[in-house]
Amino acid sequence: MITGADQKKAMRNIAAFLVEYIMNDKGCSRDEAVEFLIKTTVYAALMDEDTDLYLESREAVLDILKEELAGNPYRLLQL
Repeated sequence: MITGADQKKAMRNIAAFLVEYIMNDKGCSRDEAVEFLIKTTVYAALMDEDTDLYLESREAVLDILKEELAGNPYRLLQL
């Protein structure tokens, strides 16, 4: 059984990974990357404990984010 603290840690770790990706991809600051990320559907789903997205690997979540950024947010619905 995963605890609430473990859920939050997993969510933070994946979010940090996504921020690093956005920083590198867009050449922006950490603050700008965070602001960008929190506006995405993927971030909303990641922070929603009911979706269990935090149980996916960070690479899998990144792939879903890339799909959303490419204009295909429907991959998230396939989980």
